[in-house]
Amino acid sequence: MFFLIPLMLILGSAAGISVIVLRKVPYLKKLTPETGIEGNVWDDFFPEFSRTLKSVKLKEYKAAWLVELEKLLRKLRVFSLKMDRISESWIKKVRNGHGRHFAALPVVEKTEIAEETAVKAQIPVKTTMEDMKKEEQRLIIEIAKNPKDSKLYEVLGDLYIKMNNLSDAKESFEAAIELNPDNGELQKKRSQTVEKMVISQ
Repeated sequence: MFFLIPLMLILGSAAGISVIVLRKVPYLKKLTPETGIEGNVWDDFFPEFSRTLKSVKLKEYKAAWLVELEKLLRKLRVFSLKMDRISESWIKKVRNGHGRHFAALPVVEKTEIAEETAVKAQIPVKTTMEDMKKEEQRLIIEIAKNPKDSKLYEVLGDLYIKMNNLSDAKESFEAAIELNPDNGELQKKRSQTVEKMVISQ
């Protein structure tokens, strides 16, 4: 009894292999030393898949894929900045809940340093999209270093307006408003951006 099960499995496997080999006999006959194995192996074994792959025009969709990928990366950057601000607020709540008192970091209040920071935050005159993307990268790095600077978010929003990226501009202005809610100019810029988004739809 115990010998029958392995024997049946062996016979079944042999039968399956035989069926596969018999179905591929016409192709195996082509593989003679004179003809050689050319680049049609994939087409002979998988004709349906090969035809489907050839019918897809990858080059036509490459540009569209790259544009969508770039949009996704921009949204991920803004999302990461928002998450950083949210996590910062959570940390403050946890500290207050446990009654811990942390000494505040010393704030340097020098006119020269403040003016230098303001100059760095200004957007230089850009003429190409490539230059504006470089400026975007620089501002994102500055925000990562100092996520509580509302001016950096405002400048980034202005840059997105120039790039005609209204959704990211709105996100940047909202981030600046959270840090500086009493700034009427930020409220105005956000409202104007929302109006442009409604008109463009």
